[in-house]
Amino acid sequence: MSTFLMYLGLTLLLCVATLVAPGLSMILAMMWGALLIAAGIHLDKPRLAALFLANITVLALLGGPGNLFYLLAFFGIPAMVMGFFAFRQQDYYHVRRYGVAALVAGVSLYLGALYYFNGAEYLTGQINEMVMQASGYYDAQGWARIYQEIGLTEEQFQQGLAAMAASLLHHLPAIFYVQGLLAVFLMLWLASVFTWKQLAIRLKKKPFAQELMPWELAWLVNLGLALGLYGWDERGLTYYTGSNVLVVMAVISFYYGLASLVFRLKQEQGRGRRWTLFLVIILALFFPLSALGFLCILGIFDSLLGLRKPYSGQEV
Repeated sequence: MSTFLMYLGLTLLLCVATLVAPGLSMILAMMWGALLIAAGIHLDKPRLAALFLANITVLALLGGPGNLFYLLAFFGIPAMVMGFFAFRQQDYYHVRRYGVAALVAGVSLYLGALYYFNGAEYLTGQINEMVMQASGYYDAQGWARIYQEIGLTEEQFQQGLAAMAASLLHHLPAIFYVQGLLAVFLMLWLASVFTWKQLAIRLKKKPFAQELMPWELAWLVNLGLALGLYGWDERGLTYYTGSNVLVVMAVISFYYGLASLVFRLKQEQGRGRRWTLFLVIILALFFPLSALGFLCILGIFDSLLGLRKPYSGQEV
């Protein structure tokens, strides 16, 4: 009972803190979700269900429908799903897979409601206001004069800002999904830290260098490319669906590409490792976009072709 009361007090405290401290809401919400996951290690099913119900009730009473829907879609429901499967003694990666599935479902419902109830208009206004503020800031700092000196007119500068705002609006789904995926990964990692004594039998995470992207995700890149190319001329729903898929997959493949790079650095010895690290640093410093692209491609092909097999002699 004391363990249940501890989790109940801490999760409710973080739940309320998330609502009253908007500036820290992301950090507090991830800590809240991590405790909901960790509770699955220590509580039995009735107490775990009671904990989840108490948190949803407090969130609904204090936060209202908007906060309730947002926090549950991005943090609460994925964390509760992961907590449930942690209770079912699933391993770290199965727990994360179920959490990602819950996140995709929750964010999809959130986006559907957002567009259905014209919430996108509010976001459009917010982004346009940000663009106007950025334009005023650049003018005050003298950037407009610098751009004019290099041949860029004020009209072209404003058109560039408008194009950036339009791109943000078209890729809001990708931004939301990436935010949610980041939350799922960090919440589960925090939960594994909170439950370090049980780490060996429940939430045991592989070393980062052994992380490998599931091959099914690699084929989502092909889907995104196909949709983008098919809708290239019209630049309509098909095109932006594909581009949103590619943005999300770029972030995911970058993560796994970095893991693949770390794996290779560990396999290198002596001078080979130093030269490889030197080339990577030079590429990152002077050609950052090329470095990002390289890591994304490495993450994809490592998954599809098993590029680590010559080093390890077995699948990882």
